[in-house]
Amino acid sequence: MRMTVVIATMAPRPGLPEPANTVVQTMAGNHELFVIRNTPGVNLGVIGSYQHAYQTLTAPEIVAPPDILAYIHDDVTIREKGWDQRVLKEFEDPAVGVVGFGGALLHGSPDIYKKAYEISQLGRGLYASNVDDAEVHGERFRGERTVAVLDGFSLVVRRTLLDHAGGWPVDRYPPHHVYDYWIAAIAHRLGYRVRLVGVRCHHHGGGTAVSREYQEWAAKTRWGSDAEMHRQGHLMIYDDFRDVLPWDARRGQ
Repeated sequence: MRMTVVIATMAPRPGLPEPANTVVQTMAGNHELFVIRNTPGVNLGVIGSYQHAYQTLTAPEIVAPPDILAYIHDDVTIREKGWDQRVLKEFEDPAVGVVGFGGALLHGSPDIYKKAYEISQLGRGLYASNVDDAEVHGERFRGERTVAVLDGFSLVVRRTLLDHAGGWPVDRYPPHHVYDYWIAAIAHRLGYRVRLVGVRCHHHGGGTAVSREYQEWAAKTRWGSDAEMHRQGHLMIYDDFRDVLPWDARRGQ
């Protein structure tokens, strides 16, 4: 099974932020690395970067496109040797569409679509991971299980899922936020399972969205601000996925 690791970064050439180096150093296999280098002047955003990687790696001239695209943030430190083997084992089940290192059993509140919209109705419940401070965010979990939704810091996606979905929704959704909600929801719609693998890692997080460069870039997008991207992105998930929300992985629906 061919896997390509995809990392989008604002780091200047030729290197990567130190956390991202550990993603490669801890792999047991020799997997391709595809790096998208954004700049303050030319920034595709997260979802645009992910679509760029998908389109490039599946272009007609590519003889053997990857079966799996491992989208991992550049601020993730992986501490577990052989994490790639654990992840690829999950994809031996053809029903598995997405795997990640942090995920929740519940997505969406029970009263969603039963009363007026509130952003909190799209929240996650019973979240687990094996990051350094796992207990701060939810439960520590070292095994494997089916979940409702994943955290966007690691999204390992079966290429055929993206083929069936028509790629990442760059023309509709904002470039930042809710891409993790989208990939889980579209996986459920298409009949795939979403899996959590408790890889020992750490997501440093929080650095991008609070930076001056990011806020200035967000203000120049058609959304006008990061806050508006966040607001409209959640509303789009609410509008687009009435057929699969709420999702309770304990019941498989």
